Amino acid sequence: MDKFYNDKGLFRFSIIAPLINKTHSFNSDSEYMSFACQQTYYFNEKEYHFSKGCIKNWYLSYKKYGLEALSKKERKDKANSRKMNNETMNRIQELRQTFPKITGTAIYHILLEEGYITASKVSLCTILRYLRSNNLKASQTSTVERRMFEMEHVNDCWQADTSQGPYIQINNVKYKTYIIMFIDDKSRMIMGYDIFFHDNAINMQDVFKKAIKTYGKPKRLFVDNGGPYDNKQLSFICASLGIELIHAKPYTPEAKAKQERLFRTIKDGWMRCTDWNQFKSLTDVRDSLNQFLYSEYINKIHSTTKESPKERWHQEYNQVTFLEEEFVDECFLHRTTKKVRLDQTISLNNEYYEVPHKYVGQTIELRYDPLNLNELFLYEKNKRITSIKKVDKVANSKVKRKEGIDYSKIINDDRFVIEKEE
Repeated sequence: MDKFYNDKGLFRFSIIAPLINKTHSFNSDSEYMSFACQQTYYFNEKEYHFSKGCIKNWYLSYKKYGLEALSKKERKDKANSRKMNNETMNRIQELRQTFPKITGTAIYHILLEEGYITASKVSLCTILRYLRSNNLKASQTSTVERRMFEMEHVNDCWQADTSQGPYIQINNVKYKTYIIMFIDDKSRMIMGYDIFFHDNAINMQDVFKKAIKTYGKPKRLFVDNGGPYDNKQLSFICASLGIELIHAKPYTPEAKAKQERLFRTIKDGWMRCTDWNQFKSLTDVRDSLNQFLYSEYINKIHSTTKESPKERWHQEYNQVTFLEEEFVDECFLHRTTKKVRLDQTISLNNEYYEVPHKYVGQTIELRYDPLNLNELFLYEKNKRITSIKKVDKVANSKVKRKEGIDYSKIINDDRFVIEKEE
């Protein structure tokens, strides 16, 4: 995928996202850019500072051309440290594992004494920056300051998470279920939810897409670090829609307290009060969950807001940003690149697709709906060129090649059978 997209584009979007969604607390965009250019950023184990003009150019480029304008071809040796070799970095990790509370300065002096580095080539700042970028700072026990908060408007921020649902038995086989849910921070309204047999990124994105089509676009999406929520495709989706994607700090479920409290309500009021032996399909479970949520949560007065989530959300309905469904569908397409083989095909998920002959030998950009792999879409410079479908081998056998051979006519023809010598 590096030819068309890279992590650097997503990294740049994370800096300008508050400008795109107007979620910063400054009096003007200019003030935010002045603040942002004074910050230190870390990307791929390196420290960066950006000028105000640079940040402004990213902002204007994104507004005009979209996410692709922020992508830039990266160095082939980007994963290699220019000042430390692999042996030095491995030794740093060994020291951290052996002495969890050792300081970065102490590690620096040990590396000097053991001859892994020299003071003239590697500074203390380089070691400290490496430790910080790789989460190798000395372990400390500290109390994180937390405060109750609430967004100012609906759709300012959605929270999303997955919880284990009930076990159900179908044809004498027991299955585990998963509930994927999105809620609005301001109103506590459920933006989207569903129950599945699998907790994966495709199911999560399907719920997310339906939620956006129904309730509009959020400015931020606050998620945890699990596989369905921390992946390249979701980053592309949010960046294409102009949504700021925020990940909670690992192992801090309290950061998503509103979401966790809702899951507790579901478990106490639904999962622990239901005879699951009566359900014979996932549809039965889904219908039961729908009934519970509408009667016991969505239309019920919330203990904190003193209003029902539905009523609280609809109070600001006129301020919600709705998007065209076709645009939403396109933003949710997964992206990949493939090299076209000599037989004019590419493979995806063990299926072969036929590509126009002029692309043979080239690396092409493809986008596709992961829930419908019957058709892929070929893009050039962020524009859809054509659709490609699965290879039809029988139809291809009847196509005349330039040499004039019709392969459909030589099938089972005795003239082309080579007799085996005795």
